[in-house]
Amino acid sequence: MVSIPTDNQKRLTYSNKGHGSSARGGKIVLAHLSDPHITGVGSVRKKDLLNKRLIGCLWWKLLRNTRFREDMLPILRKSLKAHEPDHIIVTGDLVHLGLPAEFKKARAWLETLGLPEQVTIVPGNHDAYVRSDWNQTFACWMDYMVSDPPFRQRDFKCGFNGLYPTLRVRDRIALIGVCSAGPNAPYLATGTLGELQLKKLAAVLEKTAAEGFFRILLIHHPPLDGIVSRRRQLTDAHSLCRVVDQCGVELILHGHVHEDVDTMMNTRSGAIPVLGASSVISSSSVHKRRARYYIHTITNTENVWNIHIARHVYCPDTQRYIPERQHCFQLEDRRIRCFRVSANRTF
Repeated sequence: MVSIPTDNQKRLTYSNKGHGSSARGGKIVLAHLSDPHITGVGSVRKKDLLNKRLIGCLWWKLLRNTRFREDMLPILRKSLKAHEPDHIIVTGDLVHLGLPAEFKKARAWLETLGLPEQVTIVPGNHDAYVRSDWNQTFACWMDYMVSDPPFRQRDFKCGFNGLYPTLRVRDRIALIGVCSAGPNAPYLATGTLGELQLKKLAAVLEKTAAEGFFRILLIHHPPLDGIVSRRRQLTDAHSLCRVVDQCGVELILHGHVHEDVDTMMNTRSGAIPVLGASSVISSSSVHKRRARYYIHTITNTENVWNIHIARHVYCPDTQRYIPERQHCFQLEDRRIRCFRVSANRTF
């Protein structure tokens, strides 16, 4: 379970040193992207398809290979670099079929984004598509998933149960990752957190709130009903909402939906923004499903948090990511004080 250091340890733990953060004068810039679905379908073996992967492989060849374009990843990297984010967040479905070769390919892609201290990932249902050998799959990404050393469970060996929730602190931002991923029956893409993980999450949220952190919850599946169908939902979303209602959180980021999601979770302490990212390499003709990434600029002055969220959408005509809508909101005493939206849709 994640633990918060004692008072004597805090001065070292919460400094920027050694944690990959380069917050600039009370400002930190975070990039959020999701669902690249990096694939190894081209080299798949027959024995790899003696399970649910057969359906996923056929679905990819019939439809998804024309909508998800890996050749957009270098364009994405170049676009991200222009913003110089202090940290990058990837909310799951890095791979498509959960093949060991895909995990290695995704690892190489993660290394182009930054060091493990500069990039945080949480797994998605496609990453855990079928039961597989941990050492050949998720172990490849371990240093991009684990908590910062001061918060890490010392006896952790392998598997999600001992790993999540995770905690990474960047300046005064607490990045709290949970795992909703797990193998499903064919045609299902549900997610579950489970009672134990929810209990641990409540403890992390309470302790990070006591420290005055701006808490961002990272999850693959959307935490609210009505965003996706039942076969793709978070099965214990109501339980998660109860934990958030009791303990609070300042922002929730997710993936999975493959379209731009902008909604609120109503809690006893006020409304919490819940923002979902579309696939970062989608070439869909439907605008809300087109590839996007998100730049969150967070500043803190006199206990007031100012959050600016800029969406960047892929433009097929120019083959680059261009600015789109922007959101600004302000939090004071953990409540949204003002909210503003501006649009910059150019195509």
